[in-house]
Amino acid sequence: MTADARDLMVTAQEVARLRDAVELEVRDVALAALVLHFLRAPEEVEDSGTASLSPEQLPMTDEVREIMTTGDGDLRSLDLVELARREESEFSEYLGPVWRAIKGY
Repeated sequence: MTADARDLMVTAQEVARLRDAVELEVRDVALAALVLHFLRAPEEVEDSGTASLSPEQLPMTDEVREIMTTGDGDLRSLDLVELARREESEFSEYLGPVWRAIKGY
């Protein structure tokens, strides 16, 4: 096993533990690969003079746009995590520990 593969598998194990999994699944590996990609992205950019540090913003779905534009005060991370948990995506079970950490449980 290469060092990169080992890093990916270790990260995938941690990702699976976030959702209290009893076994490692392909989606854990996929999410771990994405996490590692973004952690390593600055290292992998060869010519930082041409790389944009502020990429163009993607259009937002109605649900995301609504939470961005409504409400009183500043938008908090908790608001976004709660939105993601309400949507019941296949990744929502990963958000339990994040939600508890933000709420201080």
